[in-house]
Amino acid sequence: MPLTELLQKPLQFIMFGGKGGVGKTSMAAATSLWFAQEYAHKRANEKILIFTTDPASSLADSFDQKIGNEPTVIHGTKNLFAMEINAKKVLEEFKTEYGEDILDILQQGTYLADEEAQDFFSLDIPGLDEVMGLKKITDFMESKEYGLYVVDTAPTGHTLRLLSLPELLDDWIKFLASLRWKYHAMVRQFAREDRIAKADEFLLEMKRTVKKVRELLQDSTRTEFVVVTIAESMGVRETEDLVQSLEEFHIPSQHIIINNIFPKEGCDFVKTRRKLQEKYINEIKKKFATHDIAEIALQPQEIQGLEGLRSLGKQLFD
Repeated sequence: MPLTELLQKPLQFIMFGGKGGVGKTSMAAATSLWFAQEYAHKRANEKILIFTTDPASSLADSFDQKIGNEPTVIHGTKNLFAMEINAKKVLEEFKTEYGEDILDILQQGTYLADEEAQDFFSLDIPGLDEVMGLKKITDFMESKEYGLYVVDTAPTGHTLRLLSLPELLDDWIKFLASLRWKYHAMVRQFAREDRIAKADEFLLEMKRTVKKVRELLQDSTRTEFVVVTIAESMGVRETEDLVQSLEEFHIPSQHIIINNIFPKEGCDFVKTRRKLQEKYINEIKKKFATHDIAEIALQPQEIQGLEGLRSLGKQLFD
């Protein structure tokens, strides 16, 4: 069953995820191009942005053009833009903007000396760079510059960590807030009022960011997570883990793509592989009976450039 239902929803955020090497980047790129060229005219805002949170992204290879850390128009289109988010760079920008506020909180709420607070702040908080990447996207969405955002996520394990980041960041903010208010009276007695207000505003801004990210990911009217897999034992297991985690995080997901399916006819090798795949295709359909499942044939050549992506989009949506 093609992914035609996605066209009927007023979605703002479509995520593609799965095991490494299953073709999720191609699916995300083909989907963004199909929406841009075949369906965007039916939406109030025709501009579409596809971006990736994968540190080893191949999005530029899919479109066969250079893509950077800022939105870049895809050649041959007027309304499709792509971006490879450098999450570590976004985090460094965040530290530059808010570093003084965090250090103020650490120094006011602990017995850490200036040098010790600097050392603590320089530590990597697991996943904070990625959540800053998501923050950048929520900022884009608030600007209403684009009508649809398509996300090519990193492989499953990385994606599961990404989905848990709002809770992780929430805990981090609560820790900073506890330091901030533990010595609230003392701080107000000895600190300048402008520094107090700035530190308070920082904590409020971070709480707003967490709330926006969580609400976006869990809103079925705006978000859909499309799982991409292959008809192999490991693919089935990782799909089970991913779908279960999506349910636990209350992230909408009703579509599964089974990619790289061999044709039914051909040489003995092809027939043998197809027979083996059918076992796992049936297992996926049985385990995920409530999902819409699209079966995509193994392509005769590498999917690269607009022509190949259009052909794949036709399989997905036509």
